[in-house]
Amino acid sequence: MAWNNQGGPWGGGQSPWGRGGGSGNQPPDFEEMIKRGQDRMKSILPGGFGSGRALTLIGAVAVALWLLTGFYVVNPGQVGVNMLFGRFVSQTTPGLRWNWPVPIGDHYTPDVATRYRVEVGFRAETASGSDRDVPEESLMLTGNENIIDVRAVVLWRINNVEQFLFGIGDPETSVKNTVEAALREIIGQSSFEFAITEGRGQIEVKARDLAQQMLDSYRLPTAGEVEESKAGAIIIEQLSLQKVDAPSEVIDAFRDVQKARADREAAINDSQAYVNQVTEEAKGQATQIVKQAEAYKAEKVAIAQGDAQRFISVYEEYKQSPDITERRLYLETMAGILAGMNKILIDDSGAGGTVPYLPLDQLLKSRQQAPDTTSTDPAPASGSITGASQ
Repeated sequence: MAWNNQGGPWGGGQSPWGRGGGSGNQPPDFEEMIKRGQDRMKSILPGGFGSGRALTLIGAVAVALWLLTGFYVVNPGQVGVNMLFGRFVSQTTPGLRWNWPVPIGDHYTPDVATRYRVEVGFRAETASGSDRDVPEESLMLTGNENIIDVRAVVLWRINNVEQFLFGIGDPETSVKNTVEAALREIIGQSSFEFAITEGRGQIEVKARDLAQQMLDSYRLPTAGEVEESKAGAIIIEQLSLQKVDAPSEVIDAFRDVQKARADREAAINDSQAYVNQVTEEAKGQATQIVKQAEAYKAEKVAIAQGDAQRFISVYEEYKQSPDITERRLYLETMAGILAGMNKILIDDSGAGGTVPYLPLDQLLKSRQQAPDTTSTDPAPASGSITGASQ
């Protein structure tokens, strides 16, 4: 034994309780060792263990050790929660803190800075690096009675420490079930096409808000509260839809349908573009025709107004000199009529029944063809017209 060794820390082959109980390889006498130990304690405490002094000393040491167990450390990002007789009394900031130890008091140090992750509809397998589908969570029914496969990731953190510790039993399960219920509610109000296309972002926002309202309603009253706070135990910071698609069993057929719809939309867009082009061209032509008609209208109105004004002025002259005005109008009218006609001058005063005439139009034409030369050709002979005038 160690205390039988001459070089041991106790020297002289003595045990911590005095001389060894045996020699050689014989085992020590434990009863004698206990008796000698009691004798040594009596020398330290003359009154023995039953004296008041001894009990006081032992009690003081025990109380001191018990009080020392009340110290605890609150790390950065944590909040210390002090309990007294099972009731919440206060919160503490990071650092070395003290509270009454068990069984009078207790303390908790929840991490309020960490963002916790919850998966809905699947589970990430870290060992294989792939995701495992959970159909009982991912398959949901849309508003138009179609089945849709939904996967979501939720990031949450502790918001109200007191409510988190005493109002929610299993936070992760509560968040998962609440988000799943909110997603089923929003998906059930949406159509299949809306959910897989432009409605994805709206579904995320609505489901997050609804889940937050449900989590806030899980609030339980606690005796340590001084003021009633409406803050829930958990706050959802982000809800992200990882997958919103048709189930894998019908995904190929669904993609064919989507391709057909895309082709239909493309054809509709092309037709609409052609309609817009033709419509714009027709509108341009119509505008041009309208402008031409308006210009023609303005022209005719101006001419009519000018004719009316001229008629009025002529009428005023006619009232003043009826004979002269009537003669002038007759001459102007005849001049306008005869201006573009071939004219023949006939002299019916000739004797012998012959009527000489002068072809003025032919003379004018020949003069216009050769204005700078003097014609040497004799004038055509006067013809004779017998009978009635031509």
